[in-house]
Amino acid sequence: MRLIFTFFIIIVTIAVLFSLGQSLMSKLEEIISQAQENVSQEQSAGKQALIKSSGAATATIYPKRSAGLINTYITAGPKEGEIIEETSLVTFEFEAEISSKETAGWVSFETKIEGFDDDWKKTSDKRRVVNFPLDAKEYTFLVRAKTSNSIDSTPAKRTFTISVSPYSGKIKISRVGIPSSSYHSVITLKAYLNEEEEINITGWHIKGRRGSSFIPQGIKKYFPGFPSEDILIKKGDRISISGDSSPLGRNKNFRLNKCLGYLAKSDRSSLSIPISCPRPRKEDISHLRACCQEFILRIRGCEVPDYSKNFKISQDSECTSYLKKNFNYQGCFINYSRDEDFLRNNWYIYLNTDIVTSDYCDTIYLRDQKGLLVDAYSYGRDVCR
Repeated sequence: MRLIFTFFIIIVTIAVLFSLGQSLMSKLEEIISQAQENVSQEQSAGKQALIKSSGAATATIYPKRSAGLINTYITAGPKEGEIIEETSLVTFEFEAEISSKETAGWVSFETKIEGFDDDWKKTSDKRRVVNFPLDAKEYTFLVRAKTSNSIDSTPAKRTFTISVSPYSGKIKISRVGIPSSSYHSVITLKAYLNEEEEINITGWHIKGRRGSSFIPQGIKKYFPGFPSEDILIKKGDRISISGDSSPLGRNKNFRLNKCLGYLAKSDRSSLSIPISCPRPRKEDISHLRACCQEFILRIRGCEVPDYSKNFKISQDSECTSYLKKNFNYQGCFINYSRDEDFLRNNWYIYLNTDIVTSDYCDTIYLRDQKGLLVDAYSYGRDVCR
């Protein structure tokens, strides 16, 4: 019996020793594994330090962050896919959201506009104002927030298009005259150009609720038979666009000059031609008889004189020859078309159709040859605005 008990004790002791041995081995393996990992990390850090100190790293290395620790949002500015036509001055506003203490610190931003900027631009402000070139082009605005130890790896972005004419601000709609039962509409444009600037407006498109039309060609120095050419606008010019038909004939658009009063119609028109023509000086008619001189000095404005009932004048061949040669558009043009002040700053353009309505409020849009917006003018009843 004592032999059996002794054998049992021996078996239990062996089992306990075996269990303790396995536990000690497992602990020893864990200690060895941790030591190897530490050595590996130290070697990796040493390699990175060696690379940075040797100048091999050329790009900025940002610390890796967990997803969602710092996020950037655009709070104001163009909407995604928006086409901006009325201004090239755009304001962006943005914010950052920090969701971890690990990213605590002073927050700054970096912005970049693809198609405009060459690189990221740093800012401590939460807004950026940009004046884009006047033309049609697509841009993408990007913004990312950063702290001393973290950066938003997924910048917020908006893609939009600037579609503003390079002539915006140079040619403006200054007035819209409403049509009535007696008059056609008149749209007035004004040129705000530098001294040497010149703009071709032929082919520009003007549109309202009632219809649309293209600006045609015109004759700079009007004379019957002269061909039409593109209309070139300079500093200080005024362009009057009428829904009426031209008093000089179909498709006859022209720049005012100081002789056109001879061709003006006497009936009422939405665009009246000034009745003011050059008058001869006394020394120019001093060779004529006294009664002829007196008759000439009484002629009004751009009047073609009628002397059929004046016997003294009609029988004076020298006087009638002078009157026929000088008191009409052809004679005035020959005498004065070379004068520096012969041309006025006003162009008269006739569309033969009204695009302005008198029944509703509306907006008139003026676009250049490429279809880019030059200007817009709203008019109508106050209740509609």
